[in-house]
Amino acid sequence: MAGYDFENGMSHNAVDAYRRGVKPLTKITADDLRAAGWTETKALAIRLAKSEFWAPCEWHHSGGTWFNQVDFFSPDDLVSDWELLTNAERDKLRSPQKQENDELRVKGRYSIFGGSRRRPRYLGEENFTGTKRGNWIHVDGGGRKKADGNHIQWVAV
Repeated sequence: MAGYDFENGMSHNAVDAYRRGVKPLTKITADDLRAAGWTETKALAIRLAKSEFWAPCEWHHSGGTWFNQVDFFSPDDLVSDWELLTNAERDKLRSPQKQENDELRVKGRYSIFGGSRRRPRYLGEENFTGTKRGNWIHVDGGGRKKADGNHIQWVAV
């Protein structure tokens, strides 16, 4: 079903996904989860998605001119995967994971762009050293960069 549905502001495939109850994580409500048979909280469902227990079942392009990929999740998949777990495994997933202070010294380089957002221009690359905390690299010279960004390469020192 190729094409774009201008009335709904998304592709025909994305409209079909919404009709089947498959939505982006930000659009899934507690009612959607309850209708699928989920008896836990929505916060737990979101945490399970971010920890990659609840994997996206498909993706669609977002609107606008950037065409980013948006992951779509099925509440039915979450419920079926949750029912396969033992009580001990469920309890382990229910308890919030304590983030250890896992700092890592890194070095690498990132790309620099100029111009405008509409017409970006590649200017070169900048070398850096910094500290990686979670998914962010805090650069020694100031500022921070996303560790899994498209235009950054880094290694542990």
